[in-house]
Amino acid sequence: MAGPTIESGCLRGATRLLIMQPTAFCNVDCDYCYLPNRTDPRIMSHDIVAAAADFVFQGGLDASDFTVVWHAGEPLVVPPSWYREAFARIGAAAPANKAVPHAIQTNGMLINDDWCDLFLAHGVRVGVSIDGPAFLHDARRRTRSGKGTHAAALRGLRKLRERGVPSHAICVVTNATLPHARELIAFFNEEGVTDLGFNIEEVEGANTASSLARPGSIEDFRAFFEGVLEAADSASPPLRIREYRNMLAMLKHPAFGRLNANSQNMPFAMLTVATGGELFTFSPELAGLLHQDYGNYVVGRLPQARLGDVLANPVFRRMLDDIWEGIALCHQSCRYFDICLGGSPVNKMSECGSFVATETLACKLVHQVVADVSLAHLDRRMSDERIGA
Repeated sequence: MAGPTIESGCLRGATRLLIMQPTAFCNVDCDYCYLPNRTDPRIMSHDIVAAAADFVFQGGLDASDFTVVWHAGEPLVVPPSWYREAFARIGAAAPANKAVPHAIQTNGMLINDDWCDLFLAHGVRVGVSIDGPAFLHDARRRTRSGKGTHAAALRGLRKLRERGVPSHAICVVTNATLPHARELIAFFNEEGVTDLGFNIEEVEGANTASSLARPGSIEDFRAFFEGVLEAADSASPPLRIREYRNMLAMLKHPAFGRLNANSQNMPFAMLTVATGGELFTFSPELAGLLHQDYGNYVVGRLPQARLGDVLANPVFRRMLDDIWEGIALCHQSCRYFDICLGGSPVNKMSECGSFVATETLACKLVHQVVADVSLAHLDRRMSDERIGA
């Protein structure tokens, strides 16, 4: 399988997500967090924000569905006034008449009316990380003093609903979550959540072990996801489950069966900018990690970085070659390739110690089980509709 063309002229429209890390600091200490530097209080300068926007727009990298995502650490520990200036800097760098959408992923604890004013004024899409009822959420998402964070996160989620801010929720699935599919859906339904996604507890970065890495977890996760889809369909209104919707979107893609990479292993599909201007591509979770062959995975530093320099960077080129060797192995060996398109580099590195690898636990759960369960669920729904007709 041929690797991607990486000449700068062929990268126009390649970047769908510019992931900005305004600070690595987080106000909570989730015990499954992959971030290694979440006690670092530094804040990104607005000059770095402007340089990141220039890097994308001057290089013509922005895709038609380009979005700026504010992530890593807890982005809301940086005040609303900082974001107003950051949004203005990005807007000034964008091509004329191009509206730049923004999204923020937050633990929800700091959301108040000032934040809602900012979100509404700028059309910011907000994702809230909340792991369901308190007995699940507070078991893993705690403050550094060991206190639960569920009540504060729930206040934030309810404030968004009260103010009419468009939002969705992301729930991390651990081993303790698996018996509680229907309770989870009931909880989110009662809180007015209509869009819900699930992230599994991954072996990734600073999180060197997962409670899902045990015998029988594949079968238990299968039963969990089956229960989620059934309960989500029965809820009023029905909940939209991200993984199921993504699977249907993949099947509907006009190039399904002919694609050879995904947004995490295709260079520049995702660009991540860390607090000090360090530039990363491929999996955003590589930011902050270290490796004997790739160093700190940094492919450039803003404001100095230019696209041509990144393409010539030996770290970038070695990563690209190794990642695509791993994709080729997946293509040769995996019947789910057209679904996952070669997997996630950070999962391969974290679980297998190399980009030149194939199947991971994350792949089995997030792609293989989700695909099997989603297709079976779709088949049942279509059968029910035929019988009803």
